[in-house]
Order: sequence, then structure tokens, then C-alpha cells
Amino acid sequence: MTDIPYKIICSDRKTIALVINSEAKLTARAPFDAKESEIISFIKKKKRWILDKQKKISALNNKHSPVSLKNGGSFLYQGNNYTIKTGGVSKIQISGENLILPKGCKKEKVIAWLKREAKKLIFERLDKYSSLMRVSYQAVRISSARTRWGSCSGKNNLNFTWRLIMCPLSAIDYVIIHELCHLKYKNHSPAFWEMVKKFYPKFKEQKKWLKTNRKIMDII
Repeated sequence: MTDIPYKIICSDRKTIALVINSEAKLTARAPFDAKESEIISFIKKKKRWILDKQKKISALNNKHSPVSLKNGGSFLYQGNNYTIKTGGVSKIQISGENLILPKGCKKEKVIAWLKREAKKLIFERLDKYSSLMRVSYQAVRISSARTRWGSCSGKNNLNFTWRLIMCPLSAIDYVIIHELCHLKYKNHSPAFWEMVKKFYPKFKEQKKWLKTNRKIMDII
């Protein structure tokens, strides 16, 4: 037995692989004919790596804890943390290092404001990069997705979650360029990544940041 909780998923594969999800839970993916004793032995062998990975994920989850709109709370906007202040204004605004909310402001109003801000910024960046890349799209939709930062349909319609507004501008730009490249390549072929690299040479850094900070999607 092992003191690390886990679940097993068997499939038509040849080797055992360990996967730790965004909740720091461990899954062992194994061949159909793998014995549980083999899987446990493999988990024990990788124990140090597993615990280190789970610790890092748990730390990130605590870093991106659910938003509290109370006075003194912390709020993430374009990659920066702002301190929430309430009262003294009639509409939501940013002043220095503070996000100022009208007294009694509800979460729904904050989300509506974030959606407007996201739409404005995303369209600005889309105009910039679509012109630079010489590509054109059919329509754009700002969604409330929690699982995907952006997508491109077969009909060249683009979708972006408003939650991007909480990410740094560099990450937002990467997502936009990524989806604009899908207008030409409907896959993740080497040619697709070459095009991404052409317009965003350091795309791997932003790709990693988005994966590491995916918990942002669940904080509000």
C-alpha cells in the first residue's frame, strides 16, 4: 500500500504514467494488464516527485483563492493584485493600487464590469494582431468559459473567456495570437506553432503561465 491517495485509469497503453490534476489529486494511467501491485510500486518510486508537485499545485491554489469583495480584499486584474476599497464612488474604478467599488456593490455588477473591460481590451488586441498577421475572422464572442481561454471554430468564429482580463497582457496577447493562427491552421501542427512563434517568439513562457495559473478561472 501507499500513503498517497490515488485512482487508476486503465486504457490501451504500454506504460504507467502519473498525472496530477489542478486539485493536486493523483491519477495513475496504466495498461489493462498492469497489476495494482506494479502501480503501487511505481507510485512509491515517484513519491518525492509526486509530493513536490502536489505541494506546488496546492500553493498555487491558495494563491488564487476565491475573490472576496469586502474592504481590504485582493483582486486580480491584468496580472496585478489590487486592494479592494469600498464606498466614495458611484461606479467601479481603479485608482493606484486599489480597485474601488461603490458601497454595497454586488458580485454581478463586478462581473459585468469585468466583461466590458475584457471585451474592450480583447477587441483592441484583435485589431492590432489580425492586421499585423493579415488574417480575418467572421465573428467574436466573449464567453464565461471556465475551461478554455479561447477557441476558433471551423467557420472562423473566435471565442474568448472574459476571465482573460485577470491575466497579464502578455498572456492575453498569446491567447489572441494563438487563436488567430488557427484561422490558417485548424490544428496544432509544427506549421501552426511556427506561425505562433513568428508573431510571439516567447510564447512558451505564456503557455506555461496560463497552464500553471489555470485556477484563476475559478476565483470569481
